[in-house]
Amino acid sequence: MSKIALLLAALAVLVISSCSPKSAAVKAPVSPVLIAEQLKKAGFDVPATEVMSEDFSLESLEGSKVSLSSFKGKVVLLSFWATWCGPCKQEMPEMQALYQKLKGKGFEVVAVDMMEDKATVAKFVKTSGYTFPVLLDSKGEVGGGPYAARAIPTNYVVDKGGRLVGRKIGIDGPAWTSDERVALFESLLSQ
Repeated sequence: MSKIALLLAALAVLVISSCSPKSAAVKAPVSPVLIAEQLKKAGFDVPATEVMSEDFSLESLEGSKVSLSSFKGKVVLLSFWATWCGPCKQEMPEMQALYQKLKGKGFEVVAVDMMEDKATVAKFVKTSGYTFPVLLDSKGEVGGGPYAARAIPTNYVVDKGGRLVGRKIGIDGPAWTSDERVALFESLLSQ
């Protein structure tokens, strides 16, 4: 009799456990070595040592002051550009597509226009249909200072902790929506 009770108890545990909801698989963070490899594969220069982003505060097209630190906890593609820059205009539609794909997952594109007036930039952004944040570095103090954007476009990848993990000058390399770059940003988002 005790063997039957024991067998019934074991069977009941199996039935109950198979009916309980399954917990979602937790994605393990990607190693820094793999992130560095992904950055290089995606066409970015990778710093030899850890580099923290320098905070700044610039006016947005909406007129409010926005600081880089307000995006802490998100992965940021920080782009220095101008409306007259042919390569910038060439890559921005791809940046918009990447932004649309990943913005709900903690990803931001922050486009910093270099030394142009607000009306020119606003008209360009509206006509082009860009929806990511656009900031105005009207004197070139941020792009020309700590971020050394001597040529544009200059793009930085900022991780959730505010570290500059990659830099890309110019537009050669994979498209912003390429498998390599999407995989890179998804890895950074999993951190």
